[in-house]
Amino acid sequence: MTIVFRATQPDELRRAAVVVTTALMGSPPSDDDWNERGQASWEEMPSYTAWDDDRCVGHVGHFLVETVVPGGTRLGTGAVSRVGVLPTYRRRGIAKGLMHELVADADRRGLPLMSLRASEATIYERFGFGLAGEFCGIELIPRQAAPIRGAATDGSMRLLRPDEIVDVLPDLYDRVAFGRPGVITRPASWYRRLFKDAIEGSKASFVAVHTNADGIDDGYIHYENEWDDGHADGPTGKGEVYDAYGATPATELALWQYLCDVDLVTRWKATERPIDDLVRTACHDTRAYRVRSVDDEQWLRLVDVDIALAARTYSPADGEVAIRVTDPLLPRNDGTFVVSAGGVRRDDTAEADIVTDIVGLSAAYLGGTSWFAVTATGRASTGDPASVALADTLFRTTPGPFCGTFF
Repeated sequence: MTIVFRATQPDELRRAAVVVTTALMGSPPSDDDWNERGQASWEEMPSYTAWDDDRCVGHVGHFLVETVVPGGTRLGTGAVSRVGVLPTYRRRGIAKGLMHELVADADRRGLPLMSLRASEATIYERFGFGLAGEFCGIELIPRQAAPIRGAATDGSMRLLRPDEIVDVLPDLYDRVAFGRPGVITRPASWYRRLFKDAIEGSKASFVAVHTNADGIDDGYIHYENEWDDGHADGPTGKGEVYDAYGATPATELALWQYLCDVDLVTRWKATERPIDDLVRTACHDTRAYRVRSVDDEQWLRLVDVDIALAARTYSPADGEVAIRVTDPLLPRNDGTFVVSAGGVRRDDTAEADIVTDIVGLSAAYLGGTSWFAVTATGRASTGDPASVALADTLFRTTPGPFCGTFF
């Protein structure tokens, strides 16, 4: 058996979709799904497929987006998605071959970063990806949480009609969502998927927009609610939050105050919130905000270390730290990078304070994984603990990284 890896052609996309849904325990797209939404989404994604003669047996692709890095610059990113190999072809190196093709593709395109959400946390380090950010799943008890401290009080809320959502949200998201490193741009086609239920009205799914005192829309929240079991004994509605962004912390907190004021809902949950979520601290009773889970969110890979390190800013600190990096897949990234509050320079003659591979650097890049953790767990080595502390000071970001978009 000889497996051939190649760029996916337009007339091969549906076969690739069947492979991915099979591998990820889903059902193949119906004709209606493919014609209405699926085909357009697949066509905008550069991808690679694995072939055994004329049989498609594996697929990987990436959406072309931008990621906010510390300091606010947006860097081109390959958002890796739809990774799958047929179960009858597993453990034959097919995923490895596909990922090597995709990393090379990102490099050719000049994308400084790649990013992904992992179905399994043990897969992607071998391709240079490091865990750069986590999220938490939370439950909020509104009657205990209110009033939300720090929430803006001089604005107003309105519910969007279903036919307004795809017209209003893309521009609003682009204006208000980029206050954290790790946030990514969203292609226009994603909005019909992300807000499908609110657009179609198939569930009690809503988008509420906050307008400030100057009449400018500056935040929104996407949520669903429904009756819980046993509601005859009292108001026991429940709700789920999917998306919440504000131009300022006060605006974002106002969105949660709005949720606390929704009648009949006795608990809200959100499966993806930032680890350093301000909502918890803002609650009148902080125990009303209950963390139910913590999971890995954003796995990052630096494709061009020079560009990536130069693009972000660093926190004030005295001194500089030299970090030596190795990258087996992209050897041009091998080198020593001297980082200070003023920026970064490449100096391969400098004596390294920290030695790591591309996985360690990628994990620490957004400030979500500390250099202390990277070194303590063996991903990096150092002879000077003070250099690790300095690196943590330089790379630290506030607020911390959070992507908030599943792709």
